[in-house]
Order: sequence, then C-alpha cells, then structure tokens
Amino acid sequence: MAFAFDENGGDRSADSAIAAVVKDIDRTVEFYGRAFGIGPFELREVDVKDAVWHGRQAPSRLRIASAPLGPCEMELIEVVCGRPPHAEFLDRYGEGMNHLNLDYRDAESYLGRMLTLHVNGIHHFWGFPHSGFCYVDSEAIGGITFEVMRGSGHAGKKGHNHLGLVVADTDRTIAYFRDVIGLPEFRTNSFPMKNATYRDKLIDASFKASFTDLGKGSLTLIQPLEGESPFADFLGNRGEGMHHLCLAVDDRDVAAAGLSAKGVQAVWSSRAADLTLLDTQAIGGMRFALKSATT
Repeated sequence: MAFAFDENGGDRSADSAIAAVVKDIDRTVEFYGRAFGIGPFELREVDVKDAVWHGRQAPSRLRIASAPLGPCEMELIEVVCGRPPHAEFLDRYGEGMNHLNLDYRDAESYLGRMLTLHVNGIHHFWGFPHSGFCYVDSEAIGGITFEVMRGSGHAGKKGHNHLGLVVADTDRTIAYFRDVIGLPEFRTNSFPMKNATYRDKLIDASFKASFTDLGKGSLTLIQPLEGESPFADFLGNRGEGMHHLCLAVDDRDVAAAGLSAKGVQAVWSSRAADLTLLDTQAIGGMRFALKSATT
C-alpha cells in the first residue's frame, strides 16, 4: 500500500485531507478565510447514489469545500502530568482529533494573525500566546479548535501545519498507525508546560508529543444536504467538528483490501465521492479514510 506523500514539495495535488463536518459551508468558508487566512476553497456538490454503509445502500447528497494547507504533519499528544485542555478532552470524548495547528512561519505573520483574531473577537484560551503558540476559541463556527503558532519548529517542523490527536498510550498508537495503517516513522519529545495560561489561570503540566509527516495537506469541509450518511450521523450526534483524516493511495480498492487483511474494515464507501471510510477508531481515536491519488 503506497500513500502519496510528497515530502519534497513537488507540484502535486494534496495527498492528505483533514475533513470537518459542518452545518453551513458558506458561513464556515467565509469565517476561516477572514479569521485564519485559509483558502481559496473549491466548492462542489456530490450526488452519492452509490454509497455503501456497513454493507447496505445509503444514497445521499453532500456539499464539499476544499482548500490547501501546505506541508502537514500528524501530532499525537499524551498527557504525562497536570490538567491541560487535552486531559479534559480525553475525559469527555476519549481519544481522537483535538485541534488543527496553523504555523504562520515567523513572528510578524504570527502577530498579524493574532491581531486579526482579536479584531474578530476570537481569543486564546491555552498556551503561551506571547511566546508563539496558543489555542483559540473558534469552535462556534465549523467546530474546529485551532492552534496558532509562530514558526519556531519546536513542535514538529518549522512551517509545517499539523493535525493534533489526544491519545491515552503513545507507543500503542504509534505501533498501530505505523505498522497497520502504514504511516511513516514518528518523532517523540516531552514538553513541560510551566506557567502556561489556561482560561486565564496559570497551570503546570507536561505532555509527550509525537510527529509524523503527512506530505501536502488540505482542509475539506463536508455539509450533508440530504440522505443517510456517516456525516449526517456525526453532525446529529456530536455537532460540527473534525471527522476524519483522508490518505491518498494509488488504488483505493487494493489499499482497502490490504487493510482488510490486517483487520481494518471499510464502513462506508463511494466511487462518486472517491472516498472510503475505515473502522480505525479503537486505537488512537482516529477515523481514517482513503482516496485516489492524483498527479
């Protein structure tokens, strides 16, 4: 199974897509462009008549918007001590996708973005906002927690955005993601958080963070329009938010068969949407998906 990661930054289509399910694509696209500078988005509507969900036909119609994110990584976070927001996330939701990091590369870009967020009434609630990274209150539209960072490279690679997961056991999750799903090797470090700001209080905490390359990435927004689908189900049960990480493969059917042989089953699939969702949430809380690579 070959994922189409392009670490050299070649002129290829995005090979990993972080997907969020939203109620209103137009409102979310406008907000993400104004607040975070993400875009331009490409919008399309897909009639998913051929979708199969857990072995039965489940036709639906979706509206999809995608925008490039540039070089992208995955981050795994395991809380070692203290009560950062990741510990509360783990208590409330269990393992799973926690935030989307945007690296603005330098101090000037970072400060400019922080000013834009302030003007738009979006404020930080965790981190070290004056030294270069923080989480911001942005979940009300689109359901995503964003982490804003100055390009220091202390978490992963300088200039690389990342998708952050909260996990209970780093080593177990890395072994599964690497050996079963087929992601590249991870890099792991420990990060003490002395006197970090969390909801206007000072806290001491420590966590482990592990990073792996995802190549070039995109942000995909999915709005269910009608019919039964895992996206409508997610929106009804959990509200807006990050839904899956999609990996590009040379042949979607071959890749799905290879994962099935390892015990990873497809739960929803559609050729019209060029997407296969996988049953991968038991370890690490991540729902993975497959799409066809394009060159």
